[in-house]
Amino acid sequence: MDNLTYMMNLIGGVYEDDRGYRHYRVQDKTYDIKFHPMVMEWSCNCPAYKFGRGKHCKHIKEIQNGKK
Repeated sequence: MDNLTYMMNLIGGVYEDDRGYRHYRVQDKTYDIKFHPMVMEWSCNCPAYKFGRGKHCKHIKEIQNGKK
C-alpha cells in the first residue's frame, strides 16, 4: 500500500485538493478516481478508463453507487 492510499484510508477515503477535485480510492486499488463538483466531471487512471474513454470504468461506478 502506498502512502497516499494509507492516508486516505485514515481520513475516510476522500480528500480534496487545492483545485477543487475530490480524490477517491476503491478498496485494495491504487487508482486515482477524481471528481470535480463544479463541472460534474469524473476521471480515473485505470486502463479501462484510459482506453475505453471512461465508458467502462467500474471504479467510478462504484464511487457513484456508494460502494467503496
